[in-house]
Amino acid sequence: MSNIIYSLKSVKKTYKSGSGITHALDGVSFDIQKGEVIVILGPSGSGKSTMLNILSGIDVPTSGKVKYLDKEIGKYNDKELTSYRKENLGFIFQSYNLIPNLTIYENVELGAYLSEAPLNIDELLKIVGLEDMKNKFPYQLSGGQMQRVAIARAVAKNPKVLFCDEPTGALDEKMGKQTLKLIQDINKKYGTTVIIVTHNPSIANLGNMVIKMNSGKVTDIHRNDEIMNAEDIRWA
Repeated sequence: MSNIIYSLKSVKKTYKSGSGITHALDGVSFDIQKGEVIVILGPSGSGKSTMLNILSGIDVPTSGKVKYLDKEIGKYNDKELTSYRKENLGFIFQSYNLIPNLTIYENVELGAYLSEAPLNIDELLKIVGLEDMKNKFPYQLSGGQMQRVAIARAVAKNPKVLFCDEPTGALDEKMGKQTLKLIQDINKKYGTTVIIVTHNPSIANLGNMVIKMNSGKVTDIHRNDEIMNAEDIRWA
């Protein structure tokens, strides 16, 4: 049985504009293994956010094949893409997107509602270190704490894949490392495939596989012989 969760073959994404055609992705090919941490690294405009959108079914490729568990999601219609995201994926963004008039517990509970097999909310709050704050509201939390709530909410639905789009972009070094440590812990505890999109080269040390991008192309793919703990990485 294959251990590949994603397979991309010659994927292109082009946009027409007044000045011509922009190649956001230009012939990208790679495979992603189940249960691994994947870091997609590149500067602004490199195509990494477009890559996240294609993998997560937020957007569809112009050409090429995108397969998830051997099913070609690039050919899904809108209804099928919605089901794919709901049933398989969790998302963590740079902005926390918490509901201000709901408690921490209720915010995490929202993620659980989206799943037929959700994780235990109290257990998740303990993992993210917020079990004593579950009845507080988002405005009573720090930025790092709000990001931890957002992580717990994304994981509550028990997703097969967790997409992290610049998850430390709004955090200082201490909170950023704590957030990455939490993502590592979730990967290890639940076997969740984690895909981190970042411009921070230090985060590459956390990935089983690192995909470097520039100008819509994959410039390098390598596997780390040794994976660092989040607390030990140098911050960039």
